Amino acid sequence: MVSPDTPPAATEPRAAWWVRALLAVLAAAPPAVAAWLLTGEGWRSDPHGAFLQRVLFAADRGRLELLGFEYPPLPFLLLLPSPTDAWTIALGTLGIAGLAWCIIDECTSRRTLLPYLLFLAVLWTPLGLHFTAGNFNEGLGLAALFIGWRHYRRWWATRKTIHGLYTGLWLGLAFYTSPLGLGLALVAGAVLPILFPRLQIPPFASQMVLLVFPGFAATVTWAYLSWIFTGRVAFPFTPWERASPDVLEILRWTIPYLVVSAMALVRPKATTAGMLLPFLLLAAATTTGWHFSLAFAAMLLMLVAIVALPRDLPRWQRWTLAAIGGAQAIAAWVVLPWPTPTDADRRDRAIAQALAVAPPRSILLDDRWAEGLLKWTPSFAPYLTTRDTGFDIALALPADAVQYVLVTADDDGLTLDADHRPPVGFVEEWSWSGYTLYRRPAAPRLPVRFDATIVPEARGPTE
Repeated sequence: MVSPDTPPAATEPRAAWWVRALLAVLAAAPPAVAAWLLTGEGWRSDPHGAFLQRVLFAADRGRLELLGFEYPPLPFLLLLPSPTDAWTIALGTLGIAGLAWCIIDECTSRRTLLPYLLFLAVLWTPLGLHFTAGNFNEGLGLAALFIGWRHYRRWWATRKTIHGLYTGLWLGLAFYTSPLGLGLALVAGAVLPILFPRLQIPPFASQMVLLVFPGFAATVTWAYLSWIFTGRVAFPFTPWERASPDVLEILRWTIPYLVVSAMALVRPKATTAGMLLPFLLLAAATTTGWHFSLAFAAMLLMLVAIVALPRDLPRWQRWTLAAIGGAQAIAAWVVLPWPTPTDADRRDRAIAQALAVAPPRSILLDDRWAEGLLKWTPSFAPYLTTRDTGFDIALALPADAVQYVLVTADDDGLTLDADHRPPVGFVEEWSWSGYTLYRRPAAPRLPVRFDATIVPEARGPTE
């Protein structure tokens, strides 16, 4: 979190704004273009699908307050102006461009391009693509964390209270993208006695409040309001990522971080332990149920390595670190898979597009078992879901309430026995890829494109 070397100057040199803008655009452009091309091929990640479907539901139902009680709330609120794939790419690009902008300042203060090259060693690989095509929220969270670290370091160097306040505010903002923001705020507060050993108790307490209070207040306020308005505390462990990488996998893709850590341990200082704490937080995070991606872990630890780079590195050590980063980037291209749409994605998308033309509230759907389908839905208007008033009535008397009933492969929620026979008053329209659509005989047909992918078990429509 802080450099184990000498403190930075109170006023850090900066490159011209146009130089920083040019290098930031240069860094962010390849992942943005690659994400755009992937979207054109029919790719949408599970986290982006989860974000978009919740925003679309809140917008279609006019219940925008629901977005404030999802965790993390920031991506949902940012998607509200335009819940589209293009906007997710734009937000992810903004996050990594902001990171690049800050890292260029690290380059000018150290008079070397090594921080920028190490950043690109992660960004210009399938790992970096994750922040534009996979989960833009993690990119925004890393940007907030990195800015908070920079102010923390300035606080250490200048002893100016304003930088402590900025640190707390940025880490508080990071909490709205990831629980790591609060964790790092608490860790940073815990090491204050190391950074300021001569502080007496009253000034230490005030500095501690400046640093920790914004993140703690954000956590308590958000959890309390969530409980008041929803009856539950949607605490910050919703698994938008399917699983977290294990410790060994993280270490395999953070070799530069390990090298910089070794350099710091060779000449240890009291603040050297600061760069080890983020790794320990990641290692402990999965025990609390917080899932994060390999890309998030790799980039987080690379940023820690960049901040902790000694300022007096010999030239040969700089070249060695750059070569290690380049070798890791090459290995990432060889080993890590490139995101590609699956046949299941194509089928789900084809079904979602077919159902999108149905009249409002005409399709009875237990949305708890339809994540794959709802990942691709362009609108929630056609559906009557478990979150809607009237779902239970429609479930009891579907023929009087809806025109269609959609049953999914894992539809344990619908108790119509519809996975075995049509509900009373309905006929089977089609069955494909685990989805079965029943319609009332007088309702318009909703044909689906069975040629979206080759599936031999597809059947229908039936009379």
